[in-house]
Amino acid sequence: MASQEPPGALSRRMAPTPADPSNAGTLPMDALYEVLLHLPAKELCRLRTICKPWRVLLSEPQFAVAHAARCPDPLLIASYKDNTDHVSLVCIMDMSGHILKRVGGKEGDVVMSMSFDLVYVKTIDSGSIRLLNPATRAVYHLPHKLAEEHMTRGFKLDDYGEPVYLFGQVASTGGYKVLRMLPYRRRDNRKDLFEICTINCGSCVQWRGRQGPPKAFVWNEWTRVVIGGVVYFLTVDAYFAVLNSRGTEQSWIVSFDLEAEEWRPSIKGPSSLVEDERLNGYRGSSSKQLTLANLNSFLVIVHGPTPYMDLWFLMDSDKGLWIKNLSVQIERYEHILPIHPLALLDDGKIVMRCMDMLQIHDPRTNTFSNLMKLSPFSGISIYTGNLLSVTGVNY
Repeated sequence: MASQEPPGALSRRMAPTPADPSNAGTLPMDALYEVLLHLPAKELCRLRTICKPWRVLLSEPQFAVAHAARCPDPLLIASYKDNTDHVSLVCIMDMSGHILKRVGGKEGDVVMSMSFDLVYVKTIDSGSIRLLNPATRAVYHLPHKLAEEHMTRGFKLDDYGEPVYLFGQVASTGGYKVLRMLPYRRRDNRKDLFEICTINCGSCVQWRGRQGPPKAFVWNEWTRVVIGGVVYFLTVDAYFAVLNSRGTEQSWIVSFDLEAEEWRPSIKGPSSLVEDERLNGYRGSSSKQLTLANLNSFLVIVHGPTPYMDLWFLMDSDKGLWIKNLSVQIERYEHILPIHPLALLDDGKIVMRCMDMLQIHDPRTNTFSNLMKLSPFSGISIYTGNLLSVTGVNY
């Protein structure tokens, strides 16, 4: 394992020697280091072109980590189309909505989703699938055909609908794994297929078949989330328990461990969520939305949105212990797409998507402020990569 330099070692190693007369009046490197840490990442990317020492400093992983620590607000990554409406693009932006980096695409590519520091892209004509890392320029090509064990059993790809790809990072290796779910679309008793793939060095060998979940879950982008290498799904039982205002809190969540490549025991839901007196008079379908979110690496059940959007945080998965940490009062809301929280800031404010608007909610004043307007079906997610590592990339 490579040894880590102590704080300040990089700046001392780069500091000019006093014997060099050309260094007269030059700002000491330690002071320059501190000044640069306070500049926005977009400006630091430009300053790399000043000279070789600055490029070395601003490209060091230690500097990127130190800069990220000074800028606690998360970055956002969103997909959109260019003016021709043919090329899907991705932009990385700050919480003010200022675009810090654009990632270009090719005609025929569609950005399907973003998660963590990867972008999932599909080419319409060929149907090829790949994951892109805008920070490292790595491109991971995913195989199209079924796992060998599924083909041996006579399964055919044409019998299944549009696959869903969920990906996460494995803690023990730092590598990525992808879970592929293929919904069966014919009218018989055959079940959906589940396959997993490990991606390394820009490619993966093949899909491996895996057993299906212990409980049926809702096939919806708002009811699944990946946290710490585990994929969580909201079960059908949980969805209908809330919809009917009755039922049990058993088996609300099923989860798949990407590292162990197996399903975990089901997780109980909040026992007091189903019966909520505040929902009296708000028994329309919009008041019964139930979704999952990842807020600061906590699994969160989002219940609402009228007249309240409650955020239940999972504190102990073995005991099924949930705590309602936040409750947001929202005016009557009659849209199909849910209000979806994206991030919980250090000051307690919540970043959320509300239809075509990205907003910040302040629980202390119960007020909303608009960050930016989004196209109705554009994707947006929290970006966990480091902007100082992002270079121009064309996929």
